[in-house]
Amino acid sequence: MKRLRWLAFIVAGALTACGSTERAGAPDGLEPLTFNMAWLPQGSMSGVLVAIEQGLYREAGLEVEAVRGFGGIRTVNEIDQGMFDFGYGDPVAVILNRSQGGRTKMVGAINQTWPAALCYVKGRHDIQRPADLRGLTVGGGRSSPMQVLLPLWLRKNSVEPDDVTVLQLDPAVVTASLVEGQIDAGECWRANSIPLFQKRAKEAGVEIGWIEYGAFGLDIYGNGLVASETLIEEKPDVVRRFLRATYQGYAFALDNPEEATRIVLEHYPVLDPEVTRQQIDALEPLMVGGAKLGWLEAAKVERTLDLVADAYELDGTMSADELYTTEFLP
Repeated sequence: MKRLRWLAFIVAGALTACGSTERAGAPDGLEPLTFNMAWLPQGSMSGVLVAIEQGLYREAGLEVEAVRGFGGIRTVNEIDQGMFDFGYGDPVAVILNRSQGGRTKMVGAINQTWPAALCYVKGRHDIQRPADLRGLTVGGGRSSPMQVLLPLWLRKNSVEPDDVTVLQLDPAVVTASLVEGQIDAGECWRANSIPLFQKRAKEAGVEIGWIEYGAFGLDIYGNGLVASETLIEEKPDVVRRFLRATYQGYAFALDNPEEATRIVLEHYPVLDPEVTRQQIDALEPLMVGGAKLGWLEAAKVERTLDLVADAYELDGTMSADELYTTEFLP
């Protein structure tokens, strides 16, 4: 992909105690935007962070602030409430938001496949298929889409959800809870937490294995870029410019993983270099499944809607085209 000339700039943000944000003033002529990362900064956010640091957003007339989040479902709801302009969300969270009267949409994909898995410690368990989870305890974040998808996925694979105990945990303790044996399996994500699980397991002298949802019948999109319909309707050109700069940032990260790792670490030096590089390396197989970066196909979105609608007995008035748009993709 085409290399761009890169300038240095980053703005890091933080949520206030009540969960809202204060937007820093943007220089004259730049549109101020906030982006919710859905969790702490990490390699999966490298495209956004590269676009901030290298001035791609500024070249597009935007001043973007990346802010930590507290889970994908919460992130999408906060976008709907106008607390953030864009965020890292998934179609399940969008469906649930809209089922409660929300007006969010996916405006571009990042993960062409669902990147989640369930990690376990080898030797304690050998989880090769969903049926092997019967009688076990699984832990995941309180606001994670895992809490919604796991029961659906189990039932799709002829396992009664009641046969598996699911705990809602603080996402920060899932890794330690698994390694220390407090849970039998924990939610983990490619390009995100799997390298953290592996690092912690190595330190404890154990080895991590995992079973991926996508290997057992869950062919849906993973996380992507989410905005509210209000923003889409009122500022369509802002959406278009944001997406163009964001996917330029991801294209750079895919082509230059070492430099992308350096950029992320320069501004978040507490991150582990090896883990961050592994997260960025894992992005390419997740992102390149479509015809172009960010693309979304109607049939795949429809499958997600059907899955969630059946399980939650939605009234059937929601259609797939309400959940996403490709109008603004570069």
